[in-house]
Amino acid sequence: MQVDLEARLKRLMFFRVVMVTTLLFIATYFEAVVSETLPRFNPLYFVIGAMYALTVVHALALRFIPSRTALAYAQVLGDLLILTVLVYVTGGVRTGFLLLYPLSVLSATMLVPRRGALVLAGVATLLYGGLLAAVRLGVMPPADLKDVLDAPARALFYSAFVLGVACVTVALLGSYLAEGLQRAGRQLEEAAVEVADLRELNQVIVDSIQSGLIMTDATGRIRHVNSFGAGILGRSAGELLGLRLRDVLDSPLLGQAELEARAASRALARLEITYRHPKGNDLDLGVSVTPLATADEAQGGYLVVFQDLTDVRRLEAEVRTNEKLAAVGEMAAQLAHEIRNPLGSIRGSAQVLAGEPGFNDEQGHLLSIISRESKRLSDTLNRFLFQARSTGAPRDVVDLRPLLEEAVTLFRNGPEIGAMHHVRFEADEGPHLCLADPAQITQVFWNLARNALEAMPGGGDLEIRLRRLGGEVLFIVRDQGRGIDREERRRVFEPFRSTNPMGTGLGLSIVYRLVREHGGDISVRSGPARGTEVEVRLPRVSVAQSVGSGR
Repeated sequence: MQVDLEARLKRLMFFRVVMVTTLLFIATYFEAVVSETLPRFNPLYFVIGAMYALTVVHALALRFIPSRTALAYAQVLGDLLILTVLVYVTGGVRTGFLLLYPLSVLSATMLVPRRGALVLAGVATLLYGGLLAAVRLGVMPPADLKDVLDAPARALFYSAFVLGVACVTVALLGSYLAEGLQRAGRQLEEAAVEVADLRELNQVIVDSIQSGLIMTDATGRIRHVNSFGAGILGRSAGELLGLRLRDVLDSPLLGQAELEARAASRALARLEITYRHPKGNDLDLGVSVTPLATADEAQGGYLVVFQDLTDVRRLEAEVRTNEKLAAVGEMAAQLAHEIRNPLGSIRGSAQVLAGEPGFNDEQGHLLSIISRESKRLSDTLNRFLFQARSTGAPRDVVDLRPLLEEAVTLFRNGPEIGAMHHVRFEADEGPHLCLADPAQITQVFWNLARNALEAMPGGGDLEIRLRRLGGEVLFIVRDQGRGIDREERRRVFEPFRSTNPMGTGLGLSIVYRLVREHGGDISVRSGPARGTEVEVRLPRVSVAQSVGSGR
């Protein structure tokens, strides 16, 4: 209230300065045009100067007097006194300056309550009436009010009475209007605060929803995106406004006609799409389309809700992989029971027969085939058994860098490396300590490296990188091979899935199991003709932990 009153007081002072300046121009004009009818020193200039001085005093008082109500009364009273002097020196009965009394009272209604405005109306009437009485009784020289001496007392009383009625009427009407404006202003302010609170609450709710929200118009152009949705898409909300939804999500399933059809049918409202993130990775998005409930159809549009299902789909794929690994374990146990003993008997019998005399070269050759194939089946069975159950190998704190450097050296000099293959190993500053079994980590490397070579039959670069990131050690194998598509990438760790006709499809499933047994995680990033990058993340052991464990 005090701040609002101070603003109105400043506006009143500004209005006073404008009025006084206008009056000064008028006085100067009359001085120049009809100077012979005016005295040499126009007393109007003193009144104007007094009004400027009073305005300066009021402006200074605003800085030093805390009570804005007292200043409001002081300003209006000062104006009334100046007006009384103005009427006295200009003969205001004839010139019309009496109209400024009701205007001053009207300005008071915007500053003080109704009762105060009525009091000021009475003060204005008393000042004018007192001026007339003082001149009529000879207390003050008449100046330009010589008509007051000749006018009947009844006319003077009537003039003061009319001014008083005018001031009181203006005070009542002005107070009524001012109170109405204040009431309307308070209601408007309360409504504005309520609207602002509702808007803020709505924004908080929208931004707190852990799903992406996109509002489009009827043509599919984006009108609003919440911050969580913009974060999923990897773009700023302002950048997306005005773009077509199908262009942003790069899906022909979300065009204008498709949105209309999906909004009209529950069966079509839900879909899943693949979104290429600006960082280059693909996201699985679950999208739901509903029509906006608006009274005006022309302002209609669609509400698109979407979630990032990438981690969910990855977990589902891991569950399926684990289920298949469990099935492989059960099958391997049955194979061990049903095949191992007969296979051993067959191989033993073939070796006994090969040692007997009387067999020709062809028969010996057949027995060697039986013995060799029996061994191959036995090795396959052993791989099944290794895949099916945990080895339970003892683990120690291992620095992966020397371990992988040795494995890379052996791999470079192996028979699999061709003349067009280039193997590079990079590692950041260590140590890269993990609680692991060195033989199993080496097997993980060999399986991944061999798969990478199989993907580059014509040659290419094979990069092996080792680095620390937070509480993990990252072991990355990247090739420049043919790559794998999205569907194949989802099932890459499932057993018996191999693109190599001579492969068993167990290499990556064994890698997956070993990494998971070490408490780590493994992910694959690839695309057709874009090469493949396999990232293995293992929990890192700090030097203090390794020393404290006594290892």
